[in-house]
Amino acid sequence: MDEEIRWTHLTRQQIADLLLEEEEIRVSVTVIDQLLERHKFRRRQAFRSKATGNNPLRNEQFENINRLIDDYQKAGNPVMSIDPKKKKSSVNSIEMDTPITNNR
Repeated sequence: MDEEIRWTHLTRQQIADLLLEEEEIRVSVTVIDQLLERHKFRRRQAFRSKATGNNPLRNEQFENINRLIDDYQKAGNPVMSIDPKKKKSSVNSIEMDTPITNNR
């Protein structure tokens, strides 16, 4: 890996929006591209790798997760389950205009 490269998780549009909001500087995403390249920034993207065999602690991991879920639910906290392998987000099924409270 090149030691000089710096990483950002922001999109070009997010960077342009932040510059306008925080510094009152209006720039296009094309200018953002040029600045990122000039200053050796790259966009960091999630990397997926294929599972390589069985982990001897796999069952222990799930038991710990289940214990944490039970603890949170007993304390009256909501628990969400997210499947990172699905292409479409299941959040779309939640009513987005309704705030999530401890009563839900």
